[in-house]
Amino acid sequence: PGLAEAARENLRRAGVENVTVVDGNGLAGHAAHAPYDVIMVSGAVPAIPQELLAQLKTGGKLFAFVGAEPAMQAQVVTRVGESEFATATLFETVVPPLRGAAPAQRFVF
Repeated sequence: PGLAEAARENLRRAGVENVTVVDGNGLAGHAAHAPYDVIMVSGAVPAIPQELLAQLKTGGKLFAFVGAEPAMQAQVVTRVGESEFATATLFETVVPPLRGAAPAQRFVF
């Protein structure tokens, strides 16, 4: 709740009025207001949830950190058709997992 309130205050100070901040678990998205132009996942997920991809409008973009330590990637997924998506990997990184995300299978020799 504190993070959501800080976001609202920052947006208000910046004069941004066309954004709604929702406090909750975002792993399933927020279907009530879909489809979206942009979705951003702020913590690592083992794979991008299909529920989030389904909530993108055609031409919409989703940013997420995908994978498990030590091989996470920052990715942008663009919905290019009804059931078609294009994925671009931007860089490798390590970030904390999103709370509630299923743990990824770790590679074992």
